[in-house]
Amino acid sequence: MTGTYPAGVPAPGPAGQWLRNLTAPARRTGEPAVRLLCFPHAAGGASAFRPWRDLLPPECELWAVQYPGHEDRIGERPASDLTRTARQAAIAAQWLADRPYLVFGHSMGALLAYETCRRLERLGIPAPDRLFVSGSPPPHRVAGAPSHTGDGPRWMHGYEHGAGSEAGPDDEQYDDLTARTLEADLRMLAGYRPGPAWRAPWPVTVIRAAHDPDLDAAAAAAWQDYAADDITQATVPGDHFACFTRPHDTVRLIAGAVRR
Repeated sequence: MTGTYPAGVPAPGPAGQWLRNLTAPARRTGEPAVRLLCFPHAAGGASAFRPWRDLLPPECELWAVQYPGHEDRIGERPASDLTRTARQAAIAAQWLADRPYLVFGHSMGALLAYETCRRLERLGIPAPDRLFVSGSPPPHRVAGAPSHTGDGPRWMHGYEHGAGSEAGPDDEQYDDLTARTLEADLRMLAGYRPGPAWRAPWPVTVIRAAHDPDLDAAAAAAWQDYAADDITQATVPGDHFACFTRPHDTVRLIAGAVRR
């Protein structure tokens, strides 16, 4: 199955195992002013963010993390420990930190983005300009309770309506692989045990879709305990997968940070 997904161009060197460049080819000229690093949701892959590439400002380079067992890493064993996965992602992400960058994570990806940023600070890697967390309660409301992700049928319905990664040529086989990857990711979430709350020392934006059953206003507000100072709450129209089914609203928020 390797090579059947439009998952982007791997980063050079060891970081290429984890990072995919989704920037439109016409924009891959010169040095970018800023980079955006995205963390996909459960069972999602880097290609889920591919539609964003024409919506971001031209000065922004689009990157996404590719988890083990997902898309062009389908031959690998899926990750089973969220914090270990975050450590590995942080080691890879330092390759992007030679210029200003932003971090975005949706649902499970929001938790991985947060944990990765925690480890970036520990490693002494330059900090992102802003962390965006979307579609997930904060760690202490998630740990050991994967029900926040919804049941399998609801998530599979979301993929069928535009929230999944871009499929390979055999959609039936792809659906089976997605279901198995989703199961593995939900097991990883069930085993997630965050450490003491770490307050991000850089700006944080919490993005909540108005009709997202997984993130109500109170849960979104609870992210305050994970930001040292500057935290912004933003609401967009739509449901849990709004950042993919109607991406303009979410990307507009990110673009505002790019151009500050």
